[in-house]
Amino acid sequence: MAAALSAHEGVTDPRFTPADFEKYGFGEKKQFNSLVAELGEQVIGYLIFCDSFHIGLGTPGFNILDLFVGNEFRRNGVGKKLLSALSLYCIETGGTWITWQCQPKNETALHFYRAIGGRQYTSLDFELTDSALSNLAKMA
Repeated sequence: MAAALSAHEGVTDPRFTPADFEKYGFGEKKQFNSLVAELGEQVIGYLIFCDSFHIGLGTPGFNILDLFVGNEFRRNGVGKKLLSALSLYCIETGGTWITWQCQPKNETALHFYRAIGGRQYTSLDFELTDSALSNLAKMA
């Protein structure tokens, strides 16, 4: 499903594999949590998130890493239900916020996020990966 999300967004397939999901999604060194939406025995959507902390607010919360609902199941409230479940979990665990990213050209997602009350930041995202990460690490 992560590859389907990348295809929908028009970006290259992620390197994230089912083995990575097992390695990083479970066990002592768990790096993220996930929620799934099922119809019968079929997974029709998922939401992957991780714990974080907001310095400005002084409170914990969650960063959504991926939210995806299969094409044939969209516009049926599945994404909203996943986000509702995460919102409740956030509040129950003392969190006060949830953040996520969206590809700027994903108009369907942008409309959905605004409709549920999401506020779009004006900040820019940056990342260090691959050689840029390695090169900076060599300066330590």
